[in-house]
Amino acid sequence: MNSIVTSLLLAVLLSFNQMIMASEISLTNLALDQHTRASSEEEPARAAVDGNPESYWQSAGTVGNHWLEITLDQEYNIDRIVLPLVSGADSLLAEVWKDEKWVMVGSLPNDNPMIAFEPVKTQKIKLRSVRSQPLRIYEVQVFAYDPQPVFVNQLGYDKAKPKRFTAPLAQEGTSFSIVKVGEERALFEGKIYSQLGDFTGFQPEDRGSYQVIVQGEAHIGRSVPFWIADGLIEQASYQPAINFMVDVRCWFGDSQNYSPTDESADCPNLGVAWRDSHQFSFEIPSLLNLYFANPSAFSTERMPVQGMYLGVREELPENTPEIIRLIYWAVDIYLRGEVNHTLLKEQLAYFLYAYPYLDDYIPLTVYEEARDYLFAIWGDEAINRWQWHDIEHNGNLFQVYDFIGTGKGQFPPGHSIVPNLMMYEVAQREGREDAEQYFEAAYAQTKWLLDNLDWQDPRTTKGQRQGEHITLTALTYFLENYPKRAPKGIQEKMESWADEMIRRSENMWDYRRYSNDKWIIPSIRPENDARFDSKTGFNEVGNIAGFPAPALAVAAHLESTQKQARLEEMAIAYVDHIFGRNPSGRHFGFDAVTDFEGVEMGWYKEWQGGAGILQTARGVLDGNPKETTYPYDPYAGDPGHTEGWVTFNTAWNIGLAYLSSNSIALKIYNQDFSEEISKAKQGETIGIALTAPLNFDNSCPEKAEVMLHINNELIPLTLTETGDQSTVFRAEYVLGEALEERELKVSYGYAWHEKQQTIRLR
Repeated sequence: MNSIVTSLLLAVLLSFNQMIMASEISLTNLALDQHTRASSEEEPARAAVDGNPESYWQSAGTVGNHWLEITLDQEYNIDRIVLPLVSGADSLLAEVWKDEKWVMVGSLPNDNPMIAFEPVKTQKIKLRSVRSQPLRIYEVQVFAYDPQPVFVNQLGYDKAKPKRFTAPLAQEGTSFSIVKVGEERALFEGKIYSQLGDFTGFQPEDRGSYQVIVQGEAHIGRSVPFWIADGLIEQASYQPAINFMVDVRCWFGDSQNYSPTDESADCPNLGVAWRDSHQFSFEIPSLLNLYFANPSAFSTERMPVQGMYLGVREELPENTPEIIRLIYWAVDIYLRGEVNHTLLKEQLAYFLYAYPYLDDYIPLTVYEEARDYLFAIWGDEAINRWQWHDIEHNGNLFQVYDFIGTGKGQFPPGHSIVPNLMMYEVAQREGREDAEQYFEAAYAQTKWLLDNLDWQDPRTTKGQRQGEHITLTALTYFLENYPKRAPKGIQEKMESWADEMIRRSENMWDYRRYSNDKWIIPSIRPENDARFDSKTGFNEVGNIAGFPAPALAVAAHLESTQKQARLEEMAIAYVDHIFGRNPSGRHFGFDAVTDFEGVEMGWYKEWQGGAGILQTARGVLDGNPKETTYPYDPYAGDPGHTEGWVTFNTAWNIGLAYLSSNSIALKIYNQDFSEEISKAKQGETIGIALTAPLNFDNSCPEKAEVMLHINNELIPLTLTETGDQSTVFRAEYVLGEALEERELKVSYGYAWHEKQQTIRLR
C-alpha cells in the first residue's frame, strides 16, 4: 500500500473516530473532574467541577479580578457552558483559549444558566467577573458541539410500547440502527423521516443497554445509552413520585402544632397539606389514581414507609402502604382545617367514594367525620379566604360553572363532574333521599361542557396547563360508569378532541403545540415581569406530565384503531419528553441523575427557596423547554422561568397512573396456561394471569395480588412472577364446591381502574 493511500486511509479513520467521539460526548459534561485554577479560593476551585450541585468554588470576598479557569483533558469543539447556580455577579464573562490568547465567547444572561456560542475548538475555559464582585460558582458544565444530535428517552423504553426518537438535523431517509452499547452490530435498522425515527418493532429479550446510531452523510450521531424492558417507566418513576409527596408536606410531616385560622391555612410557604400546593393541586385524586391503577406496586414490601406522620389523629396499622398514609394525611388536615373551597371539597369527595377500598387501613370514624362534614357544606356558596391564584366564584357545587380558568391552571372545565358523581354514589350508599341531586349537577355540568367547549380554542386544552386531564377523564368517567344515563354527545366530543390533538402533534417531537403559531402556553404575567417572559411562555411541566391521562382515557373509546395507536404514541412521547427527548436534551428534574435511575442529564437549574422549598425534595419536576427552543434551537437554552411545583407532580401522578392502567391485563386460562377459557366446572383447576408493571427487583421473582369475588366476599389470591424481569404473574386456583354463584369474577385494581375477568361455572 503506497504512502498516499495509507495517509488517506488514516485520515478517514481519524475522521470517523472523531465523529464517533463527538457523538458520544454530546451530552457529556466535559468539565467534570477536570483541572482547575482560580484567582483565589475561600472554597476550593475543584468543587465547581465535582458534579455535586451543593458544593461550590468561592473567590475571595474582596473587590478584585475574580476568575475560574478549567483545563480539559484535550481539545474539544465546544458550544455551550451551563452554570446551574451562580451568585455574586450581575454579569459574568466566558472566555476560551484560542490562538494563544483569551477570546470572549459570551456572558451569563439574566435568569438563564446557559452561555451559548458558535462552536470553538479549545482546551481551556475561563469564567470572569466583569465588575470585580466576589464569585460563587456551584457547578460548571461544558458541552461539545454535536453536528448530528439524537434525542431519546434517556432512561429507556417499554418493550411492548412505541419507541421513537428525534434527530432534528437528519436528512430525509437517513439510515439508523440500534446497537448494544460497546458493539457495532446492528440489531435493528430503519430510516428517519421528518426528523423522526421509530424502532417500535425492536423488542429484545435482553434488557441490555442500547444506543441509536444515525448514519448521516457527513456525520454519525449516537444517542445516550438506554434500556428496553417491560414496565421500565414504572420501575424508575413510582418511588420518586411517592418520595416527592412525602418530602413536600407541610411542616415536613409534623402537624402536631397545626392551628389554622380564618386568615391562614397555617402551612408555612403556602399550601394546605403540602407546601405551595394550592387548592388546584388535586393531591388526593392523584394518589388514588396511582393506587387504584396498580395497588400491588405500593405494598410495604415493595415500598417501605419512610415518612413521619406526626400529629394526625389516628395511628394506622403497621402494614398501611405509604400512599394510603399520604391520603389520610390530607384528609385529616383538611378536616382539622375545616377546608371549604370548591376544589378541596371535591378532593374529600374522592376520599368518601374510595373509602371501601381503604377501610382495611383507615378507621370508619374518619369516613364518618368526612361524610358528615362534606354533605353539610357541599352547597355552601362561601369559600375559605386562604386560597391562592383563585378565580372569583362561589362554592356551591350543585351549580353549573359556566367559565374556565386561565393559563395558571386553577379552574379546569368540568372539575365538578366526577366529584358530584362520586357524591351521588356515596349518597346512595348512605340511603340519602337527595342522592339524585348530585347526579343532576354532574349531568348539567357535562352538558354545558359538551355545548360550549371548543377544542380549537387552546384555552380549553393545553391552556389549562396542569389541569387538562381533569376535563377529559371526567367525560370518560361519566360514559364508562353511566353509559345509559350519560348526556348525548360525549363520544363525538372525545373524537373531535383526539382529532385536534393529533393535528397539533405532527412534528419531530410528537409534541402537541399550544396553537398554530405557538408551542408553549403564553404567560399570563405582566410584560414587565422578567421572571415570566411572555415571549418564552409558561413553565408547563404539569401539562406535559399529565397528558398521558387524557390521551389514554380517550383512546380507549375511539372507533378508529389508527387514532387509538396515534394517541398512545403521543402519550408515550410525552413521557419521553420528560426523560430527555426534547430540544434541550435534558430530563425535567434538576436532580434527575440521582432521583431517576438511568438518566444522564438533569434540568439546567432549580429554584432556590420559593414557596415550596422544593430544592431538598426528591423527584421534583423543575422545568421544560420554552418557546424559543422549538422546533430546535439548542442555543436558546432555558430562557424561561423554572420552578418545581406540587401541581406539576400531581399531574405526573395521574399521567403515570393511566400509563400503568393501560399496561395492565387480566386473563383466565386452563390449568397449563395454554388456552384462555370462559367456562369451567367446579372442581377444575384454572390458571389466572396478570400482566402489570410490578417487576421492581430484577434479581428475583416477585408477587402480585388479585381479588377473587366469592359469595359476596373479596378473597385475595397471590400470583408469582414468571421470570426475574417479567411483568407476567401467574397462579393456579381450584374451583371449590363452596362457590354459590354461577360465575367467578377475578379483578385487579380498583374502581375506575379496575380490570376484571369472569368465568362461568358449568
